[in-house]
Order: sequence, then structure tokens, then C-alpha cells
Amino acid sequence: MPANVPHTHYTRFVSLSKRFLWVLVAGVITLIVWVGSGANSENGARVVFSNISKSGILQNIMANPHYQGVDARNRPYTVIADKAVQLDKDNISLTGIRADIALEKGVWIAMNAGSGQMNMVTKKLELTGGVDVFYDNGYEFRTDHVHVDITEGNAYGDAEVEGQGPIGTLKAKGFSVTGHGKSIRFNDSVRIRLYR
Repeated sequence: MPANVPHTHYTRFVSLSKRFLWVLVAGVITLIVWVGSGANSENGARVVFSNISKSGILQNIMANPHYQGVDARNRPYTVIADKAVQLDKDNISLTGIRADIALEKGVWIAMNAGSGQMNMVTKKLELTGGVDVFYDNGYEFRTDHVHVDITEGNAYGDAEVEGQGPIGTLKAKGFSVTGHGKSIRFNDSVRIRLYR
């Protein structure tokens, strides 16, 4: 009988320790919730849950995302942003976007935008919030929004566009880049001023 006494004490100690740990965990969680809900800016204590939206749904948020891939013809593209928020299993919302897409015969197009959305399955990119488009050979265009199909190597915008390049300046009501960069076209009320 006496030989079992130390074993009984050890078992009792382990059992009490387990209960104490659960009480400690519950206390820490309670403290975090209390500080997060009751604190204000005056006492300087705050807990911020950045991945919970106002609707209470958990969201995946990524800082400085960097997406790279190739299109249907094995040409590379890169999309970089300041922040990405996953909207659903296929779509992400982006802010502070920089995109580079290789087109036909070494031609490239680069775009900067304030915000946008990208479908990770179809590789379609919607750019908004002021878009700067830089096209090969020194052309630069500014517009409000651009639709990009990375897989097909096409882009178009149906908002007013202003641009400049080596030969002059232009204004139009829209533009399109087709044929994997083989042609760029400006649509509706096109005004061109050539440099002398």
C-alpha cells in the first residue's frame, strides 16, 4: 500500500495541473476580450482584429501580395499590390496595384491603379481608382478604369482617356489593346495633337 502513495500524489498533481491550465487559458481569453471591448483611445489600450469585417465574416487579408504567372502563350505577368482582401474563393480585392504584362514580340504593357479586383481562375483584372497605362515605345495613358484579360493579352477601357507619346498627345472616349499587343485602338471622339 505505501508503495502506491507517491503514484497517487503524482496523479492528483497532474489532474490539478490540467484544471489549473484550463482556468488560466479561460482567464487570458476573458482578459483579452475585456481589454478589447472596454478600452478606449484615452487609456491607450486597444486590440484590433484586422481580419474581421464589419459584417462579422472572417476575411483573408494579405499585405504586399505578389502574383506571378504565365498566360496561354507562356508569357509572364506580374501583379503587385499594397493589400489584398479575399472576397470569395476565386476573387480578390486589391489596393495600390502595379501590373506588368508581356505581350507579342517583346512588347509590354504596365499599369498602376488605386484599386481593383482580380479573378484568380479567369485571370481577369478590373482596375479602378485612376489608372495609368504605360505601353511599349514610350506611350502613356490615363483613364478611370481598365478591364484586362491576362490570359488573352487584351485590355480595354470605356472611360475617357488622355495620353501622350513620342508623336504627340491625344484624347478619346475609350481604348482597346488587342491581339496580344499587336494593335492599340482609340475609340469615339479621338483628338490628336502632333508634335512639330
